[in-house]
Amino acid sequence: MNLMPTPHTIDFTKASFKDFEAIPGLDAFQRAEIFSDYTDHMLTHGQMNFRFITKGCGPVVDVLSPYSDDWKTCVSLVSNDYLNFTQHPKVKQAAKDGIAKYGTGAGASPLIGGHHEYHVQLENKLSSFFGRPKGSSIVFTTGYTANSASLLSLLKSDDCAIVDMAVHASVYEGLLYTNTKRFPHNSVVHLERALADAQEKYLTRLVIIDGVYSQDGDLAKLDEIYALTKRYGGYLMVDDAHGIGVLGERGRGAIELFGLLDNIDIISGTLSKAFAHIGGFIIANPKMVNYLRYQSRQQVFSSTSTPAAAGLLKALDLIDEEPEWRRKLADNVTYYKRGLLDLKLNIGTTASPIVPIKIGDPHKTEQAARLLFDAGVYANCIVYPGVSRKDARIRTSIMATHDREHLDCALNAFEYVNRKLKIAKDA
Repeated sequence: MNLMPTPHTIDFTKASFKDFEAIPGLDAFQRAEIFSDYTDHMLTHGQMNFRFITKGCGPVVDVLSPYSDDWKTCVSLVSNDYLNFTQHPKVKQAAKDGIAKYGTGAGASPLIGGHHEYHVQLENKLSSFFGRPKGSSIVFTTGYTANSASLLSLLKSDDCAIVDMAVHASVYEGLLYTNTKRFPHNSVVHLERALADAQEKYLTRLVIIDGVYSQDGDLAKLDEIYALTKRYGGYLMVDDAHGIGVLGERGRGAIELFGLLDNIDIISGTLSKAFAHIGGFIIANPKMVNYLRYQSRQQVFSSTSTPAAAGLLKALDLIDEEPEWRRKLADNVTYYKRGLLDLKLNIGTTASPIVPIKIGDPHKTEQAARLLFDAGVYANCIVYPGVSRKDARIRTSIMATHDREHLDCALNAFEYVNRKLKIAKDA
């Protein structure tokens, strides 16, 4: 029996990725086939934002568009390499030295011979970075698995996670086998209701939030959330992937801004943003870290960081040794945001180098991304599942190494897009 729908079953002109998650009557391979038709439609109609870049991370990159065989030089607003340490000579040299000393791979999972000297050095340095005793950190292959693998090992059928609805997808994956309660973004009223309801029902009540939220760039109400969590006997986990290394007087992130570095039960973070490599980590008390080392499946069954991670040791040092990069980044963010607000564009409540330009309509957002690219600016079109269907936006990220010419180019491009598409708040 042919279960493929007619061409008009899904209207590609109004569809989003959500429409292809579970199509009635189609098996997995049939869903993939019709989804391929949809991405072909996006390509044909100029809505495809997936591109290839060269030169590595930087304020300017060469981009290969899916619509051309020619490379285009663009101002880059897509990188989370906020301090641009991926290009710092000292970080590069440390990575090279690591490869020269240890080779190119770890060779095994951590528990069966893949935990090397450079892993120990990195974990010790991370513990010290957060002012915690030795043994307070554990490194994962990615920031994604730092969340997902840790939560899968920690939370079981008698436990409950209480999560801000805007947390990262990796958190949700880690909650597949436990109970969950979700509260609207940053709503302490709804959080308190969830905590009160869970108090007598579950053994572990773990509140999970971001420090900086990856799509809106805004901050958690950390002081209020921490106080509420403790009032109801819960634990607090903060994923500060986008804040650590960037925010705070000493670059310790959103948690430092609120004076809670010594108080958070579990801190998760990434090594792929301000620290300029790949990987993730958990900061917790040494007994919890020891538990994760032997119970997390990623630690037991997956190889971990390569010797190039030695570059992370220098990147961590540079957060303290060269604070001028954070100051330059903050100046750039202030200048850029002021320019967008002068254009009356909706940037929400961002308080970080992540600056969204909220448009709402996914297809107009896709058009905006294409027009920006035509104007020499590479920025991300974020639609479902990155955000809700009605919350499409252009997501931009600012770097310390952007100069005024780069930022003015981006602002001029947004002015051009607004003339074409009327995306300003009063349009």
